[in-house]
Amino acid sequence: MSHVVVIRGYKPGDELHCRDMIKDVIMASFTTAFIANLLKEATFQLMLLCAAIMFIFFGLPLSVCLLVIPIVVVIIYAGTYLGFVMIAAEANQEITNVPRMYMSNAFSCFWVAEAFQPHLMMRSPKDYHYTVMTEKQFREGNVDVSSLARKIVGTVGLLKSYKVHKGAWIKRLYVEEKYRRKGIGTLLLSTALHFAINEGYSCADLLVSEYAEGGRELCSKSGFDLKQMYHRQVVGPMVNYLLYELTYQIKDENDYCSRGDTKSMLKML
Repeated sequence: MSHVVVIRGYKPGDELHCRDMIKDVIMASFTTAFIANLLKEATFQLMLLCAAIMFIFFGLPLSVCLLVIPIVVVIIYAGTYLGFVMIAAEANQEITNVPRMYMSNAFSCFWVAEAFQPHLMMRSPKDYHYTVMTEKQFREGNVDVSSLARKIVGTVGLLKSYKVHKGAWIKRLYVEEKYRRKGIGTLLLSTALHFAINEGYSCADLLVSEYAEGGRELCSKSGFDLKQMYHRQVVGPMVNYLLYELTYQIKDENDYCSRGDTKSMLKML
C-alpha cells in the first residue's frame, strides 16, 4: 500500500506539524465567513445608518455618503480576518499544551491522523485512494512504510467536561481539506468515542462552527444530536459566528454498538 492514513496517539514533536495544519484548516473558512458577515442584515443597517447620519446631520453630498459602503466592507473584512487570527492563535496555544492538557492523565487523550504517501505525487491527495486504519491494525498488518513520506493530516482530542457530570468534550477535530471524504474524520471521531466509552463517560459533546458543514454532517451520521445553538462574538457584535453544540449520549456498549455506521467502525478498534 502506497497511500495509508494511520490514526495514532499523540507523540512529542507532533505539535509542530499539527499547528501548521490546524491553522490552514481554520483560515480556509475565512472567505466564506467574510461573505456571510458582509451579507448580514446588521451590516446593511450599519451602512444605511452611517450614510443617513452623514447626509442629514452633516449635509454631505449623497455621492460622499455612499463612500461609507466600501469603508464598512473594509471594516468587516479586517474584523473577520482578525477574528480568524485569534481563533487560530487560541488553537495554536492549545496544541502547544497538548502534553499537559490531554496526555497527563488517563481520562483524556489526543490523536493524530498520519498519512504515509510517496515523496513525489503527480496529483493532489484528494485524487488518490487512502487506506485508513487504526494504529492496532497498522501494527498487526506489518505495513511497510519505510520508503514513504509522513504527514499529519488530522487531529482530535478528548477532555473531561466540567459542565456535565461524567461528560467529555471532543475538541480539535480537524482534517486537512485535501484529505477529506476519505474516512479519516469518521475514524478520528470513532476513536475518540471509543475512548469515552472505555473511560465510563456518560456523554461526549463537541462544538461545530456554522462554516463546517462537513463536520456537522459527519457528526449527524455518527449519532450526535443537537444540544443547543448560540453565537460567539469574535470582534464585537458585527463579527460573530454560529456554533452548534452537539452531544452523543452513551448508555452502554451494547446500545452504542447498535447505532449507525460509526459503531461498525468501532468494532475494528
